[in-house]
Amino acid sequence: MTAAASTATVMRQSTPPGLGSRLLGLGSVFGKTFRDSRRTAFVLGLVVAMIVIVTAVSLAQEFNTVEKRLAFAGQLGGLPPIFQGMLGEMVNIDRLGGFLSWRVINFMPLILGIWSVVALSGLLAGELNRGSLDLLATTPRTRARLAVEKVGGYLLALVVTMVLFAVGTEVAILAFGSLPGDTVDARQLIGHTVWLAVMTLTPGALAFAVAPLLGRGGALAVGGIGLFASFMINAYAGSIPSLESLEPISYFSLTVHHRPLAGVEDWGAVGVLAAVNLVFLAVGLFLFARRDMLVPTGGRFQPPSIGVFLRGPFSRSFGERLPAAVIWGTGLALFGAIIAGSVDEFVKALGSIPQILQMIRQVFPDADITTAPGFLQLAFFSEAILFVSVATALIVAGWSSDEGERRLELVLGAPLTRMGWALRSGFAVMVAIGVMTALFIAGVIGAAASQAAGGDLAAVAGGVAVLGLYAMALAGVGLAVGGLVRPNLAAPVTLVLAIGFFLLELIGSIAKFPDWVLDLALSRHLGRPMLGDFDWPGMIVCALLSIGGVLVCAIGMRRRDIGR
Repeated sequence: MTAAASTATVMRQSTPPGLGSRLLGLGSVFGKTFRDSRRTAFVLGLVVAMIVIVTAVSLAQEFNTVEKRLAFAGQLGGLPPIFQGMLGEMVNIDRLGGFLSWRVINFMPLILGIWSVVALSGLLAGELNRGSLDLLATTPRTRARLAVEKVGGYLLALVVTMVLFAVGTEVAILAFGSLPGDTVDARQLIGHTVWLAVMTLTPGALAFAVAPLLGRGGALAVGGIGLFASFMINAYAGSIPSLESLEPISYFSLTVHHRPLAGVEDWGAVGVLAAVNLVFLAVGLFLFARRDMLVPTGGRFQPPSIGVFLRGPFSRSFGERLPAAVIWGTGLALFGAIIAGSVDEFVKALGSIPQILQMIRQVFPDADITTAPGFLQLAFFSEAILFVSVATALIVAGWSSDEGERRLELVLGAPLTRMGWALRSGFAVMVAIGVMTALFIAGVIGAAASQAAGGDLAAVAGGVAVLGLYAMALAGVGLAVGGLVRPNLAAPVTLVLAIGFFLLELIGSIAKFPDWVLDLALSRHLGRPMLGDFDWPGMIVCALLSIGGVLVCAIGMRRRDIGR
């Protein structure tokens, strides 16, 4: 009986996994990858669907007649291109589909693109860092098959998000599309969903292509820079002449005329971009299959031989965070310089539309919007908050890699306490954010000083410094969670907070949430610093979060096991 039972047990254990387990569970690399991504995919899909529905509800309630809708579209169409900025060109916004496309959907490739970059940059490189791919490589599977299955698992997660977006959009149009021209057919809905999927995949595919060479950190930087640079070129090329020559390298500009919900299609451009995505993925697969399974070091900073960054935990952590701070600081400085360098053009354009100037002065009665501080507060500050926040999350990710990649265990072998290491390395993160902010300030101030309408440059510097303080507050929260719970949560918490605050303001302004709900977003407590209007309680909260976060991180490190 014992032998029979043992035989039955072995047979049960050797039974191959079923189809369901292979597709959606632990029975294959494909299923495991999708299983790891499914929660994020469902949450993002529900969020974008909710944004579309809330926007449709708002439009249907406020502009419920053809006359009101046309008048509203005419007012928006009269805005200078610089104010359209992040939302892009207006196409048939008197229709519900066109308005949804312009008001919220045009911005979704940026939000979903962040997920794509984070996921695909670590799809193979992250597993390689943890050593799990070494185990998988011992099974009778080729490297190419491993990589294809992991990419396929992520693509299935992306499909889930897109299906939820399509369902939410269809519900919004069926429920609230009551005026002529509001209805859309299945072809238009599918066309817009395909466009969003291709746009979402592009920066992640770029990161995936370079990850075998640069590692996850370098791939994050390449994908992130490609995402934000492409978006900003498309957003401001129409109002800043210096960006027009760069439009051919922007994939946002490539597909700008494909807006099926608004009645405009350009399938050729979408096909070209889809082909580029396939090339990026194929390059990543080829490099992974052909290279040794070693952790790439192309993105890792090599300390100078003089040992300036090897004097202790603070200098070492700062030295490793410095390259990311310089790269992102330089990118932000370039972005700020381009925007600040267009102040004179903006003032000239605004002067030709006196009714727009009067409308803006009703909103900002005590501010001179014809100078650099006023212009930057209107057309720059809210976008800069999101970009600085994403850069901060990547700097925090570098801090958490010490423990995640098991280097911390060796470091703590020296006569050094956990609390001492956490304090010094945590404050090094804050100093790195300070370096990034200083470069950002230099770029904005340098460009604003060259403009005839430069205005109070000290106010401009103060406004950008507030962005740095806000970034430190987000980093403090991320460090606290990383110290108390586990390090791999630090960067995701920082990023989720940043995007969450941004979306809360976006959805709340559309749906007219109560003020107490909107005030939950920390970004609402910064005042209008470019105009010299500081929210001092908010500044104090940001300072307390940044310093307190490092202290909480140190306490948490002291009380938990290392390597969790």
